[in-house]
Amino acid sequence: MTSEKKCRIADCQIAVIGTIKSIDCIKAELKQPGFKHIHIISPSDEMTMPSKVDIIVENVNEGNSCLSKDATIPLILSFDFVNGAGAIVVMPYDEKDMLRKPKFRQWAATYMAGYCAFWNVEGCDWLRDSLSDIRNGVTSSAALKTAAHMCARIAANIAVGREVKHFPRFYLCKNLELV
Repeated sequence: MTSEKKCRIADCQIAVIGTIKSIDCIKAELKQPGFKHIHIISPSDEMTMPSKVDIIVENVNEGNSCLSKDATIPLILSFDFVNGAGAIVVMPYDEKDMLRKPKFRQWAATYMAGYCAFWNVEGCDWLRDSLSDIRNGVTSSAALKTAAHMCARIAANIAVGREVKHFPRFYLCKNLELV
């Protein structure tokens, strides 16, 4: 990575939203590529954003996203899918109605599993097999860590100006063996 890209990552302002466990995991992963300005926001903080934020990362568990449909910066929404993880990137110009879906985690898993089935995407059986657990609110530390790792890579790509997949496209990964 060039020194210019490293500086762009270091200067990027990121807000992280989620539970304490998810925030700690995402924050640790964001530090790996060199993010230095990480603002922690609890969902109960009524969305008081720091004055300048370049990217928001939200771990969505149950319920809907706590983000505004009017957000004007990239949003990275991460999901613990028990046996793996998913992420949806919503760019400022993307449709944001899905942010208000009830049971957003369940909706995202069903959407991604349906997409994989329709397009015969290989390697997605684990997600289909996880749908029952997701509906029942089961979570996984390994999936949370996988989601955090995915978010850090996506955030780094956004920070340096690389193209990223954004909604209706998504990221999906079976649990990683992370040290």
